[in-house]
Amino acid sequence: MKLERAVATTVNLKVTTVIAIMVVEFLVVACVASVAANSQVYGSLQRSRDALLDQRNYLQGEANRLAVRISALQTQLDTVNSYLRDNDRALRDVETAMNRAQ
Repeated sequence: MKLERAVATTVNLKVTTVIAIMVVEFLVVACVASVAANSQVYGSLQRSRDALLDQRNYLQGEANRLAVRISALQTQLDTVNSYLRDNDRALRDVETAMNRAQ
């Protein structure tokens, strides 16, 4: 009876130990999988960030290039508007002279 009880206790202890080891192994595997998944997510986010930074640099360059073109066009527009004002004054002077000549 004591021997049977001792054997049963030993078997129960071994089963408990095996179950405990299996639980620890499961937790380790779960942790490793979680770290791997987090690493993949982080890597994906890093690639997205790099792509967005590249796109931002390109867009900033385009904005600078367009600002230079706009500035040059504004200078040309200012010159043409100045010529128009001069032309309007000359036209007014000629029309005034024509009215006086009648």
